[in-house]
Amino acid sequence: IAEATPAEDTPDAGGSDNAITHVQIVPGEIHIHAGETAQFKARGFDADGEFVREDAATWSLQGIDGEAEGDGSVMVSADAVPHAGTVTGELSGISGAARVRVVPTLPYEENFDGIEIAEERAAVPNFWIGAAGKYFVEDMDGNHVLHKGRATRGLDRAQAHVGPSTMSGYTIQADMMGTTRRRNMPDMGLISGRYILDLMGNHQKLEARSWTSDLRMAQDVPFEWVADVWYTMKMRVDIVGENAVVNGKVWKRGDPEPEEWTITVEDPVPNPTGSPGIYGVSYTDIYYDNLKIEVSE
Repeated sequence: IAEATPAEDTPDAGGSDNAITHVQIVPGEIHIHAGETAQFKARGFDADGEFVREDAATWSLQGIDGEAEGDGSVMVSADAVPHAGTVTGELSGISGAARVRVVPTLPYEENFDGIEIAEERAAVPNFWIGAAGKYFVEDMDGNHVLHKGRATRGLDRAQAHVGPSTMSGYTIQADMMGTTRRRNMPDMGLISGRYILDLMGNHQKLEARSWTSDLRMAQDVPFEWVADVWYTMKMRVDIVGENAVVNGKVWKRGDPEPEEWTITVEDPVPNPTGSPGIYGVSYTDIYYDNLKIEVSE
């Protein structure tokens, strides 16, 4: 996903003489922070997909706390909270749209209490990526929590990302609780810098890895945990020399935080950046609360 900078590639300025039937907005999706400005372009194409022209357009915003100018610049309000919406450009009576995600400036906290619940559950914050239809905010004894249930179709495994892929140098923490059904327990965890810290229920271990399908640097330690009990997980990734150092710890919520990391793994082929997020494989229900992301000390 593009950052809040204009795209450099431009179609052949000659174009065609045909009528515009489709408008492409470039970039098609961006991350931007409150108080920043992004630049968009409107490109017209004909019915054969041939470029016609790039021209001044009429711009409007849907769901974005900010202003759109006639030159295609979008200015997000300085006090805007994280959210998402679209910017629309109209060219020769034809409209195109791009997605705008206003992402948080760290520190960021989300306890889900500010999300209104209708018909027993609500969707996640709309600027999150990969969460829609998989995670839902629900009420649990008067407290709003994030719920990952069994998938109605497809895989039970899901990842939800909170920020852009260029992030680094942060620590992520969240509370989480797994349930049990027919002796099955879920896997649940955090994502940082393209690494996953996974509390694996059926295996009773804590694993740090890069890709689930490629365990080239994965390591694990035994970790006994029980269903229907809240735990707190904390994770950070540091680039030390030419290696990435993945640190993670888990403890019962309410207990003192351990001074030492529960697991530390070094990756000689490091991922220098990556979005923070949450991870879950919901063989049974998983609940999350009190997500915190802050700049690492």
